[in-house]
Amino acid sequence: MNLKILLVRPYPYMPTSKWLQTMLLLEPYAQELIAGAVQEPHDVKICDLAVHKKPVAAFKKALQEYQPDFIGFGGFSGQFRTNKELAAIAKKILPEAVVCIGGIHSSSIPLDCKYPELFDLVVRGDGVSAIKVIIAAMERGEKLPESQWILQPASENFDELAKKPPPALHPDGINTKPRRDLIDVSKYYCLCYGEPGRKTKTLFPEIACVRTSVGCPNRCSFCVVHFLASGKYLQRKVEDVVDEIESLPQEYIYFVDDETFINTKRMSKIAEMLIARGIKKKYLSWARSDTICNHPELFKLWKKAGLEFVYIGFESLKEETLNAYNKNATPSQNREAREILRDLNLNIHAALMINPDFEEEDFITVQKTIKEMAPAEFAFTIFSPPPGTNDFHDSQDNFICEDPCLYYDCLHTILPTKLPLRRFYRYFAILYAMGAAYVPSRINKVKVPFRDLYKFIWKGIKFGWHLKRLYRDYDKKYW
Repeated sequence: MNLKILLVRPYPYMPTSKWLQTMLLLEPYAQELIAGAVQEPHDVKICDLAVHKKPVAAFKKALQEYQPDFIGFGGFSGQFRTNKELAAIAKKILPEAVVCIGGIHSSSIPLDCKYPELFDLVVRGDGVSAIKVIIAAMERGEKLPESQWILQPASENFDELAKKPPPALHPDGINTKPRRDLIDVSKYYCLCYGEPGRKTKTLFPEIACVRTSVGCPNRCSFCVVHFLASGKYLQRKVEDVVDEIESLPQEYIYFVDDETFINTKRMSKIAEMLIARGIKKKYLSWARSDTICNHPELFKLWKKAGLEFVYIGFESLKEETLNAYNKNATPSQNREAREILRDLNLNIHAALMINPDFEEEDFITVQKTIKEMAPAEFAFTIFSPPPGTNDFHDSQDNFICEDPCLYYDCLHTILPTKLPLRRFYRYFAILYAMGAAYVPSRINKVKVPFRDLYKFIWKGIKFGWHLKRLYRDYDKKYW
């Protein structure tokens, strides 16, 4: 039995998420990895609706032309509503197809996915290994599998299995090679700022994703990674990582690890091997400030290997706030990490977190932080308990929106604000406006193509205007 497998990345639902795609659009790496587990004689395609101007029409066309036997959806909690709508379309056009949902939301809150009329299967955790099990059952004409890993919404056992802990990570999920041949790699890009004082070809270079590890040993209160990974941390072989990077045509590589530099010895080996092979690439990666402070020589080595842009979750420069987030980092480490990277001429993405209980003076403190930490690309996220965690469950009576998962996009608050929402989002928009004035390309006098500069400014203005009016997405009683 030759099966046709269609893997779908949903389009963003919220307008704010759509804007973020104009600055950063990474390849559908999760779907590529799952596709890599599909072996001949079965056929697989990826339908990335994030790249289509009319995603629903593109999805219907894919269903009608490809006629898949299995349709797999993935995505974040904020995309769950989109996935439900797409599943309804799939069931109407191809009622005999097996429809499955996986990804972060189904792993975090599987009970949310109890829609037997929409989904035949719900996968929690590792989709790469799951697709192998599902295909094996389908090709033999056997009953679809059922466990706390692969659930059936129509089964009487669904609730019981969904309440059990998610399964541990499996090595297959990280060692499988992604199927990039199933996508148009030219459609994916990232905002990069170039090197100080030099001319850059574009602010939006084509970019490829590489994952070297999965999981994180830290337990930050705003992060769901340790919950999804069941406390595990898996790493790929150094040689496999370097081989993949060497095979990629793109100049820019974005490391999509949950935390790239946890194993510093391993990351040193990767950098050394890249240098020894003469691989000339530019890299973007997340790193913790305490890692940078404790291992400055590692980032000096990676600068030599091609590291250009470091994303850091500073969150705050107030010790009590960092402690409340269980960040295990200090304000002095944040400042020291900033200086280490500045001395290496590395661009910084500085992520700062805003609490719903902020008052005017708190926003002013963040404004001062912007000036202190500049130049950097600043991103401001609003603290929300991650869906599926105990904090999320305990906060249910306080949510100010009927569908908190839909609003879980880092820009919408799902908790009540101390300030009226109209004023809260006015101050929030000001932070982004201030941050835009201190981007590395402007401060470092990087020569940027006019078309890219125009796009950056125009999209930034539209985004700022939308942020200021974000309070309109809520009930008027919160304004």
